[in-house]
Amino acid sequence: MKIYVDPRLIGRSNFEELVQRYQNVDFVTEVDNKEELEVLITMPQIVKTMNVDDYPNLKWIQYLMAGYDGLDLNIFEEKGIVFSNAQDIFSKSIAEDVFTKILFFNRHVKHYLDSMEKEIWEPIREEPELTGSTALILGVGSIGKEVAKRFKAFEMTVIGYRSKNQPEEFFDQIITKEEELIHALGIADYVVLALPLNENTRHMFGKEKFEAMKSSALFINVARGQVVDQEALVEVLKNHQIRGAGLDVMDPEPLPKEHPLWKLDNVYITPHNASSSPHMRNRLFEMICKNLDLYLNGQVVRYQIHS
Repeated sequence: MKIYVDPRLIGRSNFEELVQRYQNVDFVTEVDNKEELEVLITMPQIVKTMNVDDYPNLKWIQYLMAGYDGLDLNIFEEKGIVFSNAQDIFSKSIAEDVFTKILFFNRHVKHYLDSMEKEIWEPIREEPELTGSTALILGVGSIGKEVAKRFKAFEMTVIGYRSKNQPEEFFDQIITKEEELIHALGIADYVVLALPLNENTRHMFGKEKFEAMKSSALFINVARGQVVDQEALVEVLKNHQIRGAGLDVMDPEPLPKEHPLWKLDNVYITPHNASSSPHMRNRLFEMICKNLDLYLNGQVVRYQIHS
């Protein structure tokens, strides 16, 4: 059995451990002899540009990212190729990033850094607390759940928005309808986007939804930049219709120089880096091994995605 592994994310030492652990598997790091490959354990570039017909023996793709926008999953299903992603790998670090962005605003970090530079003792009284506030999380996947778990530690009310109407741990309420979403936007102190990008979510957060938010609310996006109408976001921030925005994702990326978002004083931008963690490689390696064990034993791999 020949399996391609992209070693860039898991690291060379973890790749060598794979080779030692599964000695009956022929692991390769170059996509040569495509007709011989049965499994791809890979980053997006190969999957997004591949011609499936060039891989007649391909049975399984283990995607090393959580988001799979830009892929036509129908083609894989038609060819009988199992597709699984890395949906639980990045959620903890992304959840911590959400809190970094919220606390950046709540505790006026920028103000105090400026004060230190100027050597000015200038406290801000009555800074916002998370305790007792309300959060709305759009997207109740692995990221949304990790964020909600942490919100509950701050004694917050947590509302989740998704297509499936069923209770979820750490959420006080799950909503599914557009009118429910508009109402929730009007009471939420924190609005967090953790949705996948697809035909239903592209630009779904636009002018109407921003205008439904409280003027004191923060907007946090760790989903995809294309989920948001970015021009509408710029306008509400310029007009201070919301308190601020913490953004890890943009449209396009990288965000071009001279873009208005760089200049606004109520924006905190990170360069699509919310998943950054020293534990990422080992988590990916552990996931690969668990799924590879299942696959080699003829069992169903975890984190399968269907069209």
